[in-house]
Amino acid sequence: MVEQEKPLKKKDQIKFDEEIAQRLQAQMQAELEEEERLAREREEDANIGAQEQEELTIEEKSKMFVELMDKRKKHFARLRAEEQRRKPLTKAQKRNQMCTYLKNMAGFTQNQLKNKSFDEV
Repeated sequence: MVEQEKPLKKKDQIKFDEEIAQRLQAQMQAELEEEERLAREREEDANIGAQEQEELTIEEKSKMFVELMDKRKKHFARLRAEEQRRKPLTKAQKRNQMCTYLKNMAGFTQNQLKNKSFDEV
């Protein structure tokens, strides 16, 4: 048999509620302080980046610009390659892939598959 938990007395319930409220308040305060700390760090990083940018010479700026353009070219080339890989195969590509599979797995020869259409393969 399982005994029912006795409800807390009014004084005990109030004390229990106060403890929970204090814990929640402390947790919320810690989260707020963490957010403020992160905001300060981001602001400091932005200020440092702005100061470094002002100190760069024309040659350094041009090198950074060229590096940026190279990165952009590589990025967009990678996106185009991914897009091509996502395209479905054409009928001829599918036929070629199936012929290769049949040659390697089922033992067919090139001559057996040569004159067959896509549907026959």
